[in-house]
Amino acid sequence: MTDREQRVHDLALNVVENSLEDIDESYGVRQYAKEAVKIYNEAVKVIEKELD
Repeated sequence: MTDREQRVHDLALNVVENSLEDIDESYGVRQYAKEAVKIYNEAVKVIEKELD
């Protein structure tokens, strides 16, 4: 993993962590995990675009 990829990954995980605090507590584990992956993938796209 390049330094840039690592930074994008770390920033995206930070976004996921902050976003998951706002997720409804009634979510099941699978729903919670799917939402985390969705947020991560969206965050990566945005961060990569902003870094370019």
